[in-house]
Amino acid sequence: MAAAKRSTDWWKRIPAGYPVRFLALMMLAVVVVAYCRQEDLRDWMVDDTRFAAEIREAAQKHGVDSSLVRAVVFQESRFDPFARGSKGEVGLMQVLPRGAVADWARVNRRPVPARSALTDPRLNLEIGCWYLARGLRRWRKYTHGAELALAGYNAGESRADRWKPEELDGEVIPRITIASTRHYVSRIMKRYRSYQEKRP
Repeated sequence: MAAAKRSTDWWKRIPAGYPVRFLALMMLAVVVVAYCRQEDLRDWMVDDTRFAAEIREAAQKHGVDSSLVRAVVFQESRFDPFARGSKGEVGLMQVLPRGAVADWARVNRRPVPARSALTDPRLNLEIGCWYLARGLRRWRKYTHGAELALAGYNAGESRADRWKPEELDGEVIPRITIASTRHYVSRIMKRYRSYQEKRP
């Protein structure tokens, strides 16, 4: 009987305050993991099937793989057509009114759309795909031309030009000197490959 009682009273031998310290450490660990993986945690909540028809249409028009466009939209706006960037970027593909939008309007002899019009998914994808396709054509001879096009989309064509490898089959991502752009290109390429694998 005494042995049975000792086995059920094991918790009384735990030092006072130990459970509180243990729980505090566990909660701290959860917070640290959540902070380090906040982008991944946020991504779980994204519905990446939105605007599928519009993405296919714009991608096909400009000769871009729709899976790549989908991966760009995911990274740029998480499929939120009303997303606004810190530098004035707008919409699904985070196009810049004074950058890609102005270039698109000039080349296509169209008036520059109002900023509010850029939240329209079709117009935003039209401009974004046009701009991305221009970069893909520019770097088409390179094995990793898509990475150079994405680097240009994110950081500007002059920087992408500095990051191009000496050999046509050379690696691109290790040459990108801006950490945020390197992360941007890596994330998109990883998601792009994932989308390609899932395609029927």
